[in-house]
Order: sequence, then structure tokens, then C-alpha cells
Amino acid sequence: MHYKHCCVVDEQYFYKEYVLVQTENEEQTVVGYKMQDGDMLVDSETTPDRKQHAGGAGFVRPRWDEDAAAWVEGATVEEMAAWEAEHPAPAVNLDALRAAKQEQNKQALADWLAAHPLTWTDGKVYGVTEQDQTEMAINFAQYQLATAAGQPAVLEWHTQKKRCHSFTIEDYTALSLAISAYVYPYRRYQEAVKETIFAAQSEEELDEIQIDYGSVGATA
Repeated sequence: MHYKHCCVVDEQYFYKEYVLVQTENEEQTVVGYKMQDGDMLVDSETTPDRKQHAGGAGFVRPRWDEDAAAWVEGATVEEMAAWEAEHPAPAVNLDALRAAKQEQNKQALADWLAAHPLTWTDGKVYGVTEQDQTEMAINFAQYQLATAAGQPAVLEWHTQKKRCHSFTIEDYTALSLAISAYVYPYRRYQEAVKETIFAAQSEEELDEIQIDYGSVGATA
């Protein structure tokens, strides 16, 4: 005995039901559904996607296309218009969509900087993430405070995945400025994308905005 799922269609191949079919000795039995005159079984293990609202994906009246072996829209233009009038698209919270897109923009920059550190003039590799820059600034401020208070202080920083080593003020300042210069074009790109995001007037406009930090290096 063998079981499989099929779709029931009428004589015009419009979708009707999703059923379980039992096969025994080459005889098929539809479980839990009474086949009507003109009904046929389509060997499709998944149901056609049904449209939920105007503008959404799926079909209003799915119909099986034997030649393409796929579901197609069977509703007429008039039927589609009437259905969509009764099932309008849900209201879009554009502010929430803009905020989500901007979070995507920020995360894309963070991911890019984490994956693309700076190889400095000393041949060593230094992190350039926002956290790296913040920690460098705090480290330098604490060094200045200690020096101003007449306390012994050593200015230190580290390469990626290595322990800290000492720096002269001149080298530390030069490294910090080099990191700022390296990151600056990416920050400018982030702000340009942000401006475009918050100027978008529809969900479609937001979807069309491309975020590609890899394109910055070619023009930086």
C-alpha cells in the first residue's frame, strides 16, 4: 500500500482540494474526499500559493497548466479586480520600514569593517570597527588624564587578535588618524544611503535601495 498527496482539480483544471491518495494493487482511493463528476487528480505534492491581499504573491483562482506542469492564475481581469477590491493590501508602516532598512544599513557597515581591517605602515593589521575606534579614543583619553595628574602611564594598543604593545604618542596619533581616514569614505556612503532611505516614499522605493559597501573601495 502506498500513500501520496495530490491536488483535485475540476474539468477546467481549477484547483479544488488537497487530498491524500491511497494506492493498492494499482487502484487509487482518495481518503476523506468524495470525488465529483469532472474531478481529476493532479500529481502535485504541494498546494498552489493563495493570494492573501492585493499586491501579494499567489493566485486568486489557481489553475493547473498541464503543458507547463505548474499552477497559473485562472482568474479573469474582471475577477481579479473584484477580488482585490474586496481584499486591499494592508496599510504599510513606512516609518517602521525605513527604520528597519537603516538598521540593515548600519549592520552592513559594521560587518564590512569587521571583515576588512587596516594594514598600517608598520605592516601589522589593526581593527577599524566602531568599537575599535571607541576603545582607542577612551584609551588615549585615560592616558592623557594619567599624564596630566602626574601618574605613570604607558600608551598601548593592539593589532588584531594580539596582545597590546606600547606606542609613542606620535605613532598612536598617526594610527588613529589613519583608521579615521580609512573609515571615512564608508561613513560617507552610509550617510548617503541613510538619506536615500528616509527620503523613500513607498515600500517599493525602499526595496530598490541597494546597500553595497564593496562598491566604496573602488571610489574611495
